[in-house]
Amino acid sequence: MNHQEQPEKALLFEDLTLFYPSITLDSLQAVEKQSSHQHCMLCGTQPLLGLHLHFYSGTDQLVWARAKGTIHHQGYQGILHGGFLSALLDSGMCQALFQQKIEAVTADMSIRYLHEVPVNSEILIKGEITSARPPLYKVSGELYVQGKLMVKSSARFMTKGFGKKINVS
Repeated sequence: MNHQEQPEKALLFEDLTLFYPSITLDSLQAVEKQSSHQHCMLCGTQPLLGLHLHFYSGTDQLVWARAKGTIHHQGYQGILHGGFLSALLDSGMCQALFQQKIEAVTADMSIRYLHEVPVNSEILIKGEITSARPPLYKVSGELYVQGKLMVKSSARFMTKGFGKKINVS
């Protein structure tokens, strides 16, 4: 784990104690970064303006990360854009698959916005595989602010490269 990830892991641990009082810092393991995903605007290491999210998993195979929405992610005045929140959910669900060494792409996604998420909120992202029948995976995602569920999603992912490739030149 690099020096920058250590404070992030400690902050995530603090957030997770609301959900899992018996969790230990040592039980959180970094989800391995995928070489095919290094340019992702959310979790990649390369994008100059990316969020560079770090996901962690525990023994329960859930993945978790922290993000902070800023004025640059706003939709209506003072609240985060639904598309930004959707992207966070998608990233969390994708990382749940990566944690199981599965590379897959989003086939479809359903989102339920329960509450407006204020700009500058500290957001806890959760991803979980709910069903696996390769090449199809059902995955869920949730976003929390101060322990309150704000947005949730369910999606189906297909193994990367499963469908017919089309030449789009």
